[in-house]
Amino acid sequence: MVSQYVSYVLGEQYEPDWHDLAAVLGTPVPWFHYALRDKKTIADRKPGDPPAIVPAQDAGLRTGPLPELAADEPDGSPAAAVCLWLARHLRRLDTAAAIQDISEIRAGANDPNSDCAYVRIAAVPTPVPRAADDELDEMTRRAGWAQITERRDVLAEAVAQVVLQWDGGQSWPAADVAEFDPVSSPAAAEWTERLRPAPADQPPTVLERRLLENIRSIDQGVLLYDDASGRSAVRRTDHLGKVTVYASVAQRISIVAPLSAVTLGGHTVWVHTEDGGIWLAPELPGHGLSWGYHGGGPTALAGLLGNLLHDITSPAVSRKTEPDDGLYSLVVNTLKDSVTTYSRAQLLAARTG
Repeated sequence: MVSQYVSYVLGEQYEPDWHDLAAVLGTPVPWFHYALRDKKTIADRKPGDPPAIVPAQDAGLRTGPLPELAADEPDGSPAAAVCLWLARHLRRLDTAAAIQDISEIRAGANDPNSDCAYVRIAAVPTPVPRAADDELDEMTRRAGWAQITERRDVLAEAVAQVVLQWDGGQSWPAADVAEFDPVSSPAAAEWTERLRPAPADQPPTVLERRLLENIRSIDQGVLLYDDASGRSAVRRTDHLGKVTVYASVAQRISIVAPLSAVTLGGHTVWVHTEDGGIWLAPELPGHGLSWGYHGGGPTALAGLLGNLLHDITSPAVSRKTEPDDGLYSLVVNTLKDSVTTYSRAQLLAARTG
């Protein structure tokens, strides 16, 4: 292992190894695993002290907001369940990482040619006696994140930051953003027309903050809300009068009416339902939908269409899905720069077999 200590000698950068540093100090160098670097423990340590017992906590991923939010929730709250599960899960990962690395250092301490011979373990992780929790069921997980991401308070925002560092919000109700011109297709115009202004007398929700941050490099525009889908959007007009809409994309369609048609236009996929509704097609972060060529985007779109034909509430799919050959062929051969609408009958007819 190479020391992180850096000195400058005669204007040149010098990086001592653990052997050099131990020789200068006259004693083995105290070593703290990255998940055990508690500032007060480090500051209070004296030569010869036994290893401190420290709760494992990655300094780059502070989980304090998770149990703090859970503490105020009522019994049976999905929000509390997901927060406590994630806090415990991350603690276990950090503890296991510390134990593994400490074991390797101790195993190598008898080799004088190893850095391990010149360090002293300064901290070990607090034992975690609680039995490992199983994965939360999908319903609880999604309900919990829905509760949290609809909140407007700073604690919910702090929890959101933890989750974004952890998995990017994979289980959030919406985790991607669509960008389109509202006149790019009749479907886009119809969907944009139904938006209403978001409340101006209160802070944005967690999801609305993510949407606004997605376009933070430009003027934020007007924050809007779609009552039908429960998702938000931002409409921005540039100095030339061009309008662009940035919309939060759900991972499921919140309706039970069957799919009646799909419109592909302006790089956006719109789903029509038999009750007259229109919806942005569900997407997973990093697994966008597209058409007009052979690749991952058309694969995901064909797979999604096959699922939505069977069940409109089907979740978004990844680009690794195995789509129906007929639907994939239809998607691949749809002109990329055109606006094309396929009815339910056409989609069913395209399916293989």
